[in-house]
Amino acid sequence: MGASSYPAGPRLKVGAHAWHVFLARTFPEDPCVEWRTPQGEIGQGPLSLLPEAARRGPIHVWSPSPETLLSVAPWPGRSRRRLAQALPYLLEEQLLADPAALEFSYRDTGAGVFVAVTAKERLAAWGAALGAARLRARVCPVTFALAWHARSWSCCVRAGQWVLRTGPLSGFGAAGSPTQIPAAVCQAFEGAVKAGRAPEVIVVFEGDEALRARITAAFGIPVTADPRPLALGQVPPFDLCEAGGAALAGGRAALDALRPAVIALSLMFVLGFGGTLIDWMRLARAQASLRAQMTKVFRGSFPHVPVLDPARQMRAGWARLAAGSGAVGPGLLTLLASAGPVLAGLKESTLMRLTYRHGQVHCLMRMARLSTLRALRRDIGRRGLSMRVVRVTSRRAGIQVQITITGSGP
Repeated sequence: MGASSYPAGPRLKVGAHAWHVFLARTFPEDPCVEWRTPQGEIGQGPLSLLPEAARRGPIHVWSPSPETLLSVAPWPGRSRRRLAQALPYLLEEQLLADPAALEFSYRDTGAGVFVAVTAKERLAAWGAALGAARLRARVCPVTFALAWHARSWSCCVRAGQWVLRTGPLSGFGAAGSPTQIPAAVCQAFEGAVKAGRAPEVIVVFEGDEALRARITAAFGIPVTADPRPLALGQVPPFDLCEAGGAALAGGRAALDALRPAVIALSLMFVLGFGGTLIDWMRLARAQASLRAQMTKVFRGSFPHVPVLDPARQMRAGWARLAAGSGAVGPGLLTLLASAGPVLAGLKESTLMRLTYRHGQVHCLMRMARLSTLRALRRDIGRRGLSMRVVRVTSRRAGIQVQITITGSGP
């Protein structure tokens, strides 16, 4: 099986005229890169030596695969803002660094939200080097420089790194030499077998007969060779420097291109702020008029009571009237008797503040992870109570949440 050749099939026209630049893990500390022309010719050297012809066409920059974590996160919601806040918690078991130091690039797919996680420091270093060389390029992990077919894995071993593409938007990289299969690759294959998603064939790029025989012996499935040059006809499915909101690769040229849009947005902001200020002044006058009317009504109803806050005093009066008629809701002791054991039994959480107002218990808590909040909502519901999440704020050691607990009614 190892000697057979994988059929090349029809070549893609999209991206056929693109130049490809491959970054090493030591870039930009070591400025040397490898590039390939649209005709497959190979060159090496710093970005400043890239031929001028490359600057007149599209450039695809392929970053080291181990520098980017590729994953799919389940997200049933629709809010983009909440998704960006929740990603560090959805992927917390896969992250090895502080989420504040990572850039999360994401987009919706049919199976969930595809996420690419890269250290901000590395992205900034790549973007600065590309900007200094006056290059505008798409930056994408070298994982997607490998052509992929359904029910297969694509593999390449280059510069001391194993690169595998296991799906349209999945794959990983692992350090290792061609003489020994890394443990991460073996574990990934075993996991695919247990999940029923094992590949039927592994396609090897730029590998010799010995490498293909070694993979066949380890996994017991056909291993074939693809003779095409790496990245030929492949277009990056996303751009690390744009999907996460950071336009790094364009440098000064990208800023110049965005200048008209920035000016237009600034004018819109100034005009919008002016309109908002006028609306605020109009509403302030309306509030003063309504407050004067409420004060007049309150003094007419309660002439011997000093006026502090008419709205609050009226609500208090209605509450007293409701209590006198027998319509009494659950009090503080009743709510605490039901919710207290749940709050006290939470693990890896701290109750920072608890207040009671108008039949509601307001709690400010600090939790280690988002799953604790979901467990609290479930347990509060089992007690016959209702819980509303007011605010969730990310903190270095977890999250800070503000919740409101109310009873089920009289």
